[in-house]
Amino acid sequence: MPKTNVYLFVMPWRHYLRWSSCVMEEIIAQNMRPWHQIITLEDGDAVPDKIDEAIKTHDPAVIWCVGHGSPDVYTCECMTKYLWVGSDRVELFRGRIVHLNSCYTARRLGPHLIERGALAYYGSRDPFWFYIGDPCCWPNSRAVRAVFLCEHQTIASLMAGKTTLEAHQDRLRRYEEEIEYWTVGPGKNHPHAPGIARILNIDMSIATFLGEETARPSPPPPRPISIAPLLSMVFGGAVLAWSQYR
Repeated sequence: MPKTNVYLFVMPWRHYLRWSSCVMEEIIAQNMRPWHQIITLEDGDAVPDKIDEAIKTHDPAVIWCVGHGSPDVYTCECMTKYLWVGSDRVELFRGRIVHLNSCYTARRLGPHLIERGALAYYGSRDPFWFYIGDPCCWPNSRAVRAVFLCEHQTIASLMAGKTTLEAHQDRLRRYEEEIEYWTVGPGKNHPHAPGIARILNIDMSIATFLGEETARPSPPPPRPISIAPLLSMVFGGAVLAWSQYR
C-alpha cells in the first residue's frame, strides 16, 4: 500500500519543461513539512528506469510528472516514452494519486490509469498552454509562473492535508484568482495581459480530475495535547486531599 506523506516528483528540463519544473520546486519549498518525504528526479534523472526504481523503492502516495503527452502517452526527459495505455508499467501506479502536467492525457491515459487501479488522476484533456515571454526560473516574473502556480495548486493542497477533490477545487479557484489578477487586477497593464488571461482560461477549462474524491495522502499530524489542564486537576486534587487530612 502506498505510503502517506511520500511524494515523487518527475521534473524533466529539456524541451521547455523547465518552466513547469522550476515552479514546482518553489511549491515544494513553500509547502514541505518535517513529516513529508520528498523524492525528486530532475533533468537527466527523469528517465524511465530511475522513475521505476523510485516508485518501487519509496512507494509514494503521490506521483507528479511534467512532460509532453498525447491522449495515450506520457513522455519524460527528452520526450522519452514512459507511460502509455496498455503498458505493464501502468500497474506501478495502482493505489496512487497521479498528476500528469502534460497535454491530452486526460482523454485516454488518465481514465486508463483509473481503470487499472490508480486512486486519483489530475491532468489536461487538450493542449496545456503556458507563457514563455520571460526566462524560466525567474522569480520576479509572475507572468511565466502564472499557469503553473494554478495547475500545481493540487500538490500544495495535498501537502497541506486536503483531500483529492478539495485539491482540485483549490486548483480551479486559483485559476479564477489568477485570471482576475490579469484582467482587472494589478496585472492588467502588463503588455501581454490579455494573452496570459486567455491561456489561464484555456488551461482552467481543460483541467481534469478523475477517481477517488476523499483520498488524503497527507493526513494532518495529531494535535499536541496540552498538559496544563491535567496538571491543574492533579494539583487541585492533591490540595483537596491534603486539606482533608490536616
